[in-house]
Amino acid sequence: MNEEVQEEWSSMRDEYGLTIYSPRLDIAVGPFATHERLGDEYDSILKRPIVESFLKVLVEYNRINLEAFDYFVRPPEYDDIKYMNHNARCFMAIEIEHLVSRKHLIGGAINASALDRFGVVIPWSDEKLRAFIKLVRYLHYLRFAEKNTFNTTNLLIITKEQMDAALHDLFWSNQKRV
Repeated sequence: MNEEVQEEWSSMRDEYGLTIYSPRLDIAVGPFATHERLGDEYDSILKRPIVESFLKVLVEYNRINLEAFDYFVRPPEYDDIKYMNHNARCFMAIEIEHLVSRKHLIGGAINASALDRFGVVIPWSDEKLRAFIKLVRYLHYLRFAEKNTFNTTNLLIITKEQMDAALHDLFWSNQKRV
């Protein structure tokens, strides 16, 4: 994807001189919209076949993960996500959750969804996978019950094995083009 990648990216640093909470994303893929909106640039990135193909694989893995527990949550389609969060701070955020409490897990999921066009959470264990799925189910239930909630449509729950497979496929499909 030839876009800048940063580890432990502080998403709100230097936010117009405000002293506000600044979530740190484990991995952030730019371009980074720190003082301007880059929605149109993100839209153009999505038109790259290799990017679209990679993201569609992630969306499919998310569907598999959500449907493994039942069908309460309708997994989003690629088209449901691709133009969501036009005012994202980065193109993609990845939060890797291993030894964290459920409160930290919730914060990671919300930050990954709120700050980017495509948010990815990678649970490091089956326990964390179930916790993420329960969280998404809960937030969907709140919407169903007409309560205040947070929209996680652009949040993809991807296991480490699935991310490894998706990156492997991305690498090999890119090698074939060279």
